[in-house]
Amino acid sequence: MYHFAQSAAGEEISEFHLQAGIAVCHCAAKDYESTDWRRILSLYDRLIERDDSPVVALNRAVAVANVHGPKAGIAAVESIRDRGKLKSYYLLYAVLGEFEARLNHPQAAAAYFRESLSRTEIKSEQMFLSERLRACQA
Repeated sequence: MYHFAQSAAGEEISEFHLQAGIAVCHCAAKDYESTDWRRILSLYDRLIERDDSPVVALNRAVAVANVHGPKAGIAAVESIRDRGKLKSYYLLYAVLGEFEARLNHPQAAAAYFRESLSRTEIKSEQMFLSERLRACQA
């Protein structure tokens, strides 16, 4: 945190500063529930002005959902410019699955988790997604 504070000195704010600020919010939280999602959303709002890539927009949608609820998160995903570029990105489906699970739509959530699972080769992600899928089917 000391080095982050030192790097924040100065007049100019770059996208790297904003990304670091987001990371600091996550690192400073003792758990998921105590994460400062409003601050993270504010930082994503500023970041997306500099980098409006679909991945940044998807990450922002997670912050939107944590501040305004999963329906708002889904709307944020649906509004992503160039969303088609994410169609092979497993995290698109994992995020939508999570939003549907929060809305208590287990069948829709399970379908998204299955799709996400089919698109990743990362073992730890496969284990996590399999667990989420099992939870939807329980």
